[in-house]
Amino acid sequence: MKNKFIIIMIFIIAFILRFWQLGVNPPSLDWDEASLGYNAYSILKTGRDEYGIFLPLSIRSFNDYKPPLYTYLSILPVKVFGLTEFSTRFISALFGLLGVILTYYLVKEIFKKMSAKYYLLVTFFLSLSPWHLQFSRVAFEANVALTLFIGGVLFFVKGLTKGIYLSLSLFLFGLSMYTYHSTRLVVPFLILGAVIIFYKEMRQKKLWLILSGILLSVIILPIILSFASSTSARFGSVTILNPSERLGQSIKDIEADQDKKDFLGKLMHNRRLVFGREILADYLDHFNFDFLFLTGDFAARHHAVGFGMLYIWELPFILIGAYFLLNTLDKRKVLIVWWFLIAPLASALTKATPHAVRALLYLPTYQIFTALGVLSSIKLVRTKFGFSAVMVFAFGIFIINFYYYLHQYYIHTPIAHAQDWQYGYKEAVDTVSKIEDKYNKVIVTYKYDQPYIYFLFYQKIDPVWYQNQWTGLEIKRDERNFGKFEFRNIDWSNDVNLKNVLFVATPYEIPEEVGGVVKQIYFPDGSIAFNIIER
Repeated sequence: MKNKFIIIMIFIIAFILRFWQLGVNPPSLDWDEASLGYNAYSILKTGRDEYGIFLPLSIRSFNDYKPPLYTYLSILPVKVFGLTEFSTRFISALFGLLGVILTYYLVKEIFKKMSAKYYLLVTFFLSLSPWHLQFSRVAFEANVALTLFIGGVLFFVKGLTKGIYLSLSLFLFGLSMYTYHSTRLVVPFLILGAVIIFYKEMRQKKLWLILSGILLSVIILPIILSFASSTSARFGSVTILNPSERLGQSIKDIEADQDKKDFLGKLMHNRRLVFGREILADYLDHFNFDFLFLTGDFAARHHAVGFGMLYIWELPFILIGAYFLLNTLDKRKVLIVWWFLIAPLASALTKATPHAVRALLYLPTYQIFTALGVLSSIKLVRTKFGFSAVMVFAFGIFIINFYYYLHQYYIHTPIAHAQDWQYGYKEAVDTVSKIEDKYNKVIVTYKYDQPYIYFLFYQKIDPVWYQNQWTGLEIKRDERNFGKFEFRNIDWSNDVNLKNVLFVATPYEIPEEVGGVVKQIYFPDGSIAFNIIER
């Protein structure tokens, strides 16, 4: 009864941390979130995405071709709550909570010989995890993919005793591949490793494994068929194997030094060396101390200001827990180790590592190590030191670190990182919407990228009307003008002679002496985000 009360309280805490001020903090929708929300709205109203594609298997968005599941799942909250920041982020928060719940049952299934305290600790640590909270509170498809991935692992382990769960496992793994690109690489490795680890058990469940494999093949067949277009387009835009990126430059340097007579042989050899070194270096990047415990990755949207992906207090317990796990290995624990090792594979093949989103599949392995480390340390403290004093000290460090995280996330991050969240677009759209009828044209700067999606989102532009603008036309990334709206960078030397036009500009695009300022939109730190100027 006591454990049930504790787990309910953990779930309540997890719910509050994921849903409280969900539409307010982060301080603005970024362009990917706005795209997911509007495309859900468009499919709700018309059955088609913003480009007029009927029930698409890939959301073209900004030509980055997002997997579609998050968009489809968002249709219901958009229907219920309207097209808002809250409804757009609702699915991520919900799946973040489900991920915490599934983790409890996963750990209970894998670590059957451990006490209930261990299951509760892992669940509690995940519920408070900065990494998990960050992506449970934004409309990032990776968080939904993580929850489906956790469910896939859970039901695979349960399928070792009851074969029907294997079908549910591979069904969830298949769905995760419609949610985020990283799972399309990590899931096959996870399944392959799991089948090898549990080879004997799989032989006894051969029929269920075959049926489940057929089910998975049917589910992912559209992904395989679309690889030549949407999936490969996304991979080509982010992979280090793209010859236009830094790897390509390394190869060019190698080419310049080859002797002509054996150029081809040496080139191919060196290509493999360069590829291998780049991938290994990017893989190891994900164990970077700063990334994990101090500053997070390069993108301000991926972590609280001045905070890593994990709590600093977790470090010694992660090391102790990993040591304990490796010294008490059985097949189920080997699965956790395999999970941990392959989690950053997809990220290691892409640019800009370490990458918190693409490596999100690490969770909850770090919390599994941490909880093992905590319990092992408690046993040591009980026998070697003054238990009460040490525990009070350790609990104090935990509380301070957690409070500091909340302070950074809710107080400082909305100010320091507002610009990274494209703050100001909502306010700009609101201002323009009230006065746009007075002008022949509204020109919106492209300096902050993808401004059109915010006008679609906040003005709730009729999807039927918008889709008709593009019938039979090929849309380029920066050509989405519609109605009286024109989205481009402002060149004042050419635009100075325009009349009866409203400009939405950065503070550096139009000289101050021009005047005509209708309104200035400010970032929370007091700097100017937009000048809205009439001519």
